[in-house]
Amino acid sequence: MMQDDNWLPPRKARLSRAIGAIFVLAAVVMGIVIAVAGLSPGASPVCDFETGCMWRNRPAILLDQDLRGSVLASPARLRTFEAYVARPDVRLGLAAVETINLGPFAFVILGVGLALRRLGGSGSAALAKALRWLRLSSIGAILWALASPLYDCLLATLLSPGTPNGATVEWYIYLDKIGAGLLLALAAYTAIWAVEAGLEARRDLDSFV
Repeated sequence: MMQDDNWLPPRKARLSRAIGAIFVLAAVVMGIVIAVAGLSPGASPVCDFETGCMWRNRPAILLDQDLRGSVLASPARLRTFEAYVARPDVRLGLAAVETINLGPFAFVILGVGLALRRLGGSGSAALAKALRWLRLSSIGAILWALASPLYDCLLATLLSPGTPNGATVEWYIYLDKIGAGLLLALAAYTAIWAVEAGLEARRDLDSFV
């Protein structure tokens, strides 16, 4: 334990709090990203030498690769799809679907940010408080990995009425897409749980002695 019951020396504590603030700010930005998903579906920066860089809506980029090629191959199909995506109810649905995708991720980075803020704070309980936020963040990471296939299915189903295939309910799960993320999230949760258990055992031993 550091001097004055702080876990970090003053310089590192300030750095920890500053980095934590960046993570918290990034979590807030995720809310803006979710809103943009509904206001400007498929928006991305496009740059060229003549016009410079600008944000351009390209809703077709949200489609599966094969279906996207079919839509882009025909101007009429593209106009039909873009008109469908422009509907207010569809855009609201896109924002809701994006919440399923980015909501857990926002909680992950928020938890990391608050953990760093707590670790850079004063008091002997700083590490314990930081670990609690990291544990919650790892749970968010597990949910994020599990939500990935649900997001893909809901997005494809929502967009399907505007495609040549017509309205369909899409169900598919790519295990290779969620496997690595889920294993890493579980590993992080297990490591944090082990450290918390060690701290609790140490406190029990100190109180016994």
